[in-house]
Amino acid sequence: MTSYLDGLWVSLFPFFAEPPGYSLGAILESWEILDRLVGAWWFFALFVVNAIFNTILGEEFLFRGVLLPCSLALPALGIPGSVISGVFLYAFPSWRFRSTWMGIIVHSAQSVYFAFLIFGIVLGLA
Repeated sequence: MTSYLDGLWVSLFPFFAEPPGYSLGAILESWEILDRLVGAWWFFALFVVNAIFNTILGEEFLFRGVLLPCSLALPALGIPGSVISGVFLYAFPSWRFRSTWMGIIVHSAQSVYFAFLIFGIVLGLA
């Protein structure tokens, strides 16, 4: 079942529609796929590499550490909810403790959570 907003998005931009069977929900609902992922350490390693490059190096160090201090027009370009959550969840801890590492720790919490979920799938506990 899709939401109204998803249906509207797909009706306006059909080329952005998710191909059937390729959603994460469809993958995790399939016992055949989950059985193939048991012992697939490459899958876990792929997620860890993605999390390191995306969260730590890409968003925190590059964006908040290098580009954000140089940007003047960023609030005009962002969505208000993203700006508010970004300020309070990611930028404030970095500013308060004067370290980019605090933003990395807070932002990486979701990656650690998903790493444990994928670790459970690879071990066959799912």
